[in-house]
Amino acid sequence: MKKILFFLAFVLCAQFVAAQSMTDEQIVNFIMMEHKKGVSEMDITSKLLKKGISVDRIKRISANLKEDAIGQNIFNFDEKQQVQRLRTTPKSTDFPVKKASSENAGKKTAGKKTAGKKTTATDSDEDFDNSLSIFGHDIFTNELLTFEPAANIPLPASYIMGAGDQVIVDIWGASQVTIDDFISPEGYLVVEGVGPVYLAGKTIDEANRYVANQLRSVYADSKVSVTIGKIRSIQVQVMGEVVTPGTYTLSALSSAFNALYAAGGISPIGTLRDIAVYRNGKKVAAIDVYDYILNGKIDTNVRLQDEDVISVGAYQGVVSLQGKVKRPMLYEIMPGETMSSVISYAGGFTEDAYTENINIVRKSGREYSMHTVDKQGAASFELKDGDEITIGAMLNRFSNMIEIAGAVFFPGRYELGDKISTVRGLVEAAGGLTEGAFLERAILQHRNFDNTIESEPIDIKGVLAGTTPDVELKNNDLLYIPADFNLSEDKIVTIRGEVNFPGEYKYSDKLSVKDFILQAGGFTREASVMKIDVYRNPIDTFALEDNNEKTQIYSISVKDGFEL
Repeated sequence: MKKILFFLAFVLCAQFVAAQSMTDEQIVNFIMMEHKKGVSEMDITSKLLKKGISVDRIKRISANLKEDAIGQNIFNFDEKQQVQRLRTTPKSTDFPVKKASSENAGKKTAGKKTAGKKTTATDSDEDFDNSLSIFGHDIFTNELLTFEPAANIPLPASYIMGAGDQVIVDIWGASQVTIDDFISPEGYLVVEGVGPVYLAGKTIDEANRYVANQLRSVYADSKVSVTIGKIRSIQVQVMGEVVTPGTYTLSALSSAFNALYAAGGISPIGTLRDIAVYRNGKKVAAIDVYDYILNGKIDTNVRLQDEDVISVGAYQGVVSLQGKVKRPMLYEIMPGETMSSVISYAGGFTEDAYTENINIVRKSGREYSMHTVDKQGAASFELKDGDEITIGAMLNRFSNMIEIAGAVFFPGRYELGDKISTVRGLVEAAGGLTEGAFLERAILQHRNFDNTIESEPIDIKGVLAGTTPDVELKNNDLLYIPADFNLSEDKIVTIRGEVNFPGEYKYSDKLSVKDFILQAGGFTREASVMKIDVYRNPIDTFALEDNNEKTQIYSISVKDGFEL
């Protein structure tokens, strides 16, 4: 055992001496080669530290490089810029449609939302309403939702350490020592006086217990704490139906959602419901993004490790949900999912939805088929790829409404029921008759089944007094009670000519010509007071034939003191 430890110490020392023998030119060439491989500045620095190059020397060489135009491209390079460049790849967010006819070819624009078009069985140019998008696909294309892991929070206890992590070992008590180094590619941390300590694959809690146990012989009366400084980077592969598949360098704190975001999101035919994560050739997780979006299940967002592979396959089924739901969209379904599940994905029905029967158009291979599902059957009706669900609207009419208008204190609509079911009850609910109500007759209008109107005269005075039988009301009945002033035509006097305010004035038996002239503001300066003409059309309310008598004309002059 001592020989093995001596051999490892000899190898490490040899590597250290070799690193110290590297010239500045060799270090610059190393940086350039690593940069061409796509390695980040942080990882390049980490590798140089592992080779034994001092921090001061790295700072000096990097400062010289930054003054050079080539070096600026290296040391201004970071992971966010890499992700940003990858995410600028043009992509279409539209759901794929059938081949359009030749006259419509090329008219569709990627990502453009057009006015909604209802799909019917006769529409042969497209499967779905192209104005709709698949629910959930925009989660990885939203620039405000980056899924970037926070770097200034305590690491979770489950964080697994690996090569490239900066480990800080604080020793206090009888001895005061701080060890600050990076875990080597082989997974070791070299501790002075102890030798290599293997930390790769251990959690922070496990590393604290393990390091304390290893240092017990050297620092018996001291306490030991292990923390992480800079976090290493990992490489993961994102394959399948994503916008930009490839290998990505991410923080070791990254999750599957970080990798999917870096890859530009899911492609139009990619699945959100069954995203596989492989580790060492074995499937370790199956992610359902709908669980995260709708139920907030963050545990579905699995933490990644180095060399993980994320595979996104094609969707198994997509259905269209339109009409009276809160979120009409396209929804991805898994085998065996029912209509009630998809309606819950859409946030449920709107308040004016007709829920008793729901229509589904299905592509049956040769032709379309129609299915009607009632409210009870929605929980058991299994959907298939391409189904088009339409939720209709409720009828725009009332089932128990009556209305009163005219000479009552509170005209309007009322509920037809046990409390209000007759003419007398409706008048009382409307606050009773006003003072100007015409008591001799009211009109009750019924709407028949064929939508025609039938009117019935009502002795409203007798009904209210109890001398006439009350009348039962039906749905949509309208009771109209006229007022006395509504039964007579308005009487007016029209004044034209040289007065200050010509126009129409309400007639009264007690007012004279002089009074109307005064209401009109009196004469203007140009008025001739020697002749005022009054025109009158004679009216005989008892005439049995047309009255051909001509208009009567009266001429009046004004004397001093406005005396007519």
